Amino acid sequence: MNSDILLLRIRGLIPSLNPALQKIAHYILENHQNVKLLRIRELAQRCGVAEATITRFVKTIGFTSFQEFKICLAEITSEHPSSTEFVYDEVTKGDSIESIADKILHINIRALHDTKKILNIHEIDRAVRIIEGARNIDIYGAGGSFVAAENARMRFYRIGKRCTVFNDPNQQAVSASLLSGDDVAIGITNSGRTISTVAALKKAKESGATTICITNFDQSPITEHADIKLFTSTRDSAFFQESMVSRIAQMLIIDILYAGLAVKNIEGSVKMIEKSARSLRHMFL
Repeated sequence: MNSDILLLRIRGLIPSLNPALQKIAHYILENHQNVKLLRIRELAQRCGVAEATITRFVKTIGFTSFQEFKICLAEITSEHPSSTEFVYDEVTKGDSIESIADKILHINIRALHDTKKILNIHEIDRAVRIIEGARNIDIYGAGGSFVAAENARMRFYRIGKRCTVFNDPNQQAVSASLLSGDDVAIGITNSGRTISTVAALKKAKESGATTICITNFDQSPITEHADIKLFTSTRDSAFFQESMVSRIAQMLIIDILYAGLAVKNIEGSVKMIEKSARSLRHMFL
């Protein structure tokens, strides 16, 4: 595994781990510079778990041994994460407007950079090809993820792809049941656990459609029903919760898919974008 994405992968797996493995994950994320110097017995003692639990953890995140994990961990440079990163983690009482602006900018930039690091280009390319050939594209999202879903609809629609967004659970269920092998269903949920979105993607897969998920967490329920899995990488914030930062990362993936589709037929896409723009000019003074 590339050391550049190791910590991001650990963070993304936390919700799917049992409590003992979560303790290890949190300790590593907070102390990774020291962990690479520890023996397995020492790490087990600091986490309050058995050595066998450490072994199970490293295998869960994709390594064959603790030694292999430590070698990868040792390759992480001082930028992952640095002390200056934590300075900007949270907006707190007494922050000036300038400080708040700096922190919000940093949080969003970090989400975009981290998401780019873990992008699976092969899966992005598969998604572009599948969407390009789809008869119908149905998109499911709720809460903050509905913003990204609506952004996807507007993007794809401007280049000639007919798609519909559903956020009502009943409409999602009906939509998914009517899809077929010529269609694509996209489920967007930061947690990967939004009940209605997960259920809709499951039903769409059962109906024969190709399914795509956009989520922040590997091994979350929605990934079980997705043929193509696209991951964001955002961090929990007590102040913002998940809605603001997660949708920024989701829209990054949407925009990459949109641009990938557009360049497949660049001349036709440009004509459709210009045509749709002309149709809206009468709306402005």
